[in-house]
Amino acid sequence: MQATAFTNLLETAESQGLSPELLAPLGPLLSRRVADGHGHEDVTGIVELLKRR
Repeated sequence: MQATAFTNLLETAESQGLSPELLAPLGPLLSRRVADGHGHEDVTGIVELLKRR
């Protein structure tokens, strides 16, 4: 759900006069989680992509 609505989040930030710079990197991470079969998870699933290996 978060990956699908991500564009709306950026548009809302901009319409409220906020820079999307902090949020922008989240989009590709959400897309990767969905592509890897984790679309059912909430946004906290991106932590798996940020872990050092």
